[in-house]
Amino acid sequence: MGVKNKVLAGVFIIGCVVIIGIASIIGIASKEKNNDKVTDNGVTIVGTGDGGMTEEEAKEAIGKYVEELMVRPVKIIINDNTVDTTFGELGFSYDDSGASQEALQESNQDSFIRHIFKPGGGETDGDGDIEYKLSFTVDNDVLRKFVEDKCTVFNVKAKNSLLKYKKNGKFKATRDRTGQKVQVDETISRIISTLEGSLYDGTIEIEAVVKTIRPRYTRETVSKCKDMIGSYSTSFASSSSTRANNIQVAAKYINGTILYPGQTFSTIKVIKDRTEANGYQSAPEYSSGKVVDGIGGGVCQVSTTLYNAVLNAELSVVERSPHSMVVAYVDVSRDAAISGDYKDFKFKNNTDAPVYIKASADGGYLSFKIYGEETRNKNRKIEYVSEVLETIQPGADIITEDKSLPSSYRAVTQSAHVGYKARLWKVIYIDGVEKERKQVNTSTYNAEPQYVTVGNQGGSSTPKPSGTEEPEETKKPKVTDKPKATKKPEITERPAPTKKPVPTKKPVPTEKPVPTKKPVPTKKPVPTEKPVETEKPVPTEAPEENSQTDGTGEQEITD
Repeated sequence: MGVKNKVLAGVFIIGCVVIIGIASIIGIASKEKNNDKVTDNGVTIVGTGDGGMTEEEAKEAIGKYVEELMVRPVKIIINDNTVDTTFGELGFSYDDSGASQEALQESNQDSFIRHIFKPGGGETDGDGDIEYKLSFTVDNDVLRKFVEDKCTVFNVKAKNSLLKYKKNGKFKATRDRTGQKVQVDETISRIISTLEGSLYDGTIEIEAVVKTIRPRYTRETVSKCKDMIGSYSTSFASSSSTRANNIQVAAKYINGTILYPGQTFSTIKVIKDRTEANGYQSAPEYSSGKVVDGIGGGVCQVSTTLYNAVLNAELSVVERSPHSMVVAYVDVSRDAAISGDYKDFKFKNNTDAPVYIKASADGGYLSFKIYGEETRNKNRKIEYVSEVLETIQPGADIITEDKSLPSSYRAVTQSAHVGYKARLWKVIYIDGVEKERKQVNTSTYNAEPQYVTVGNQGGSSTPKPSGTEEPEETKKPKVTDKPKATKKPEITERPAPTKKPVPTKKPVPTEKPVPTKKPVPTKKPVPTEKPVETEKPVPTEAPEENSQTDGTGEQEITD
């Protein structure tokens, strides 16, 4: 019987070692024996032709076959790219388990049937031939390194389209790019399974497993940003130079921000830490009901102005807080304070197009323009209306004596602030007719008294009762101990003549402080020469305090 050249391939995965069987064809024509020599009717190894072989000859034949297999070409296709390699480079190697010796021994046996399904032994092919498997292993580490080093170099990163502001509200969207990424594990599995059944082929081609990655923001999507959907402006013309600087610095950090669909904007993060290194300076700001100097004072006007632009654009407000006291540049409930890392103004792009924020702060005006895709009907208009629910009057003046200053000295160090409880409404009009009114927010602003410093050089150490408006030193000492008893300080501005002028040596007893204000005898109530000047600007019950806070920063530190 002639010798048949066949290859039987089988893969067995044991742990991390892949065993690939290569069949050695053994032609059996008779049971003749010739010591350690296999006759022409005995055992034949793949590729050696007819004729018997000794064990050494069998080993040599196997070695030659293995050498040829190790350099057999393999091509890995990665889309339009090709990586050329060989079995050997992929980590394959021959595992000499004594197959040639086993084949020789089998040729001298009286029966082969008992070896048909023996692991590592021979199997018949139906013609009585016995095939023996040569073992090959694959080093997974070598194969993985090859794929990672040689194949992933063809990975292409997906590229989003970028939005670029040209000028005058015009934009340009750059080209996007689709990405591709070689899937390492899947590609390794495909290489092993392909080589398992292709040991007898010439050049072997294997397609790597490649995943297509689409850009998140395509040029088509980015091009939708072309309309101004909301804007708002406030004035900072009366601000100090340092406060104006802070507004300009914060606006510069925000200018040019692009918010893609679904992204959230954080004012605190975008304007960076308020430090001198980031360009901020010391300016007035709110702190625990007082106006103090702090680095970055005034940036709340930036967050407030942006808040109103966002409302007009009808983007989704995520976080907003009112100031502790009212501010001058917007109506109540239209402000948005930021402070430290616990008060922030955040909003989300809830549209299907990118949003571009343009900010400017020059000429004493701070302005924000928000661009995106206008999808609202032209006959639909919106308006925001502030409503005051409750007005809270400030308490009595807080007076501080300074003994280093003359008794005639009196200065208001902080104006009074009227407190409010308020809410903001969003009114929707269709064709000029109100169709809907929604509450946007509620806000509470604290009332704060006026702070006054008075001089008391060489005077009594007895502290003046809080809220007294008359001069400490009256020609008749105790006469006006309690002029402030009246809840309305304005009464003390002009000492109304009491029916019982000086006669009552103890005007204090009178429950109505007005009578005991000042002895009529003195036609010119000396007492009013000093403090009367600004007795109590507190009386202003209207939001006049808003204008008094102009020039103060709205940077919240603590409330």
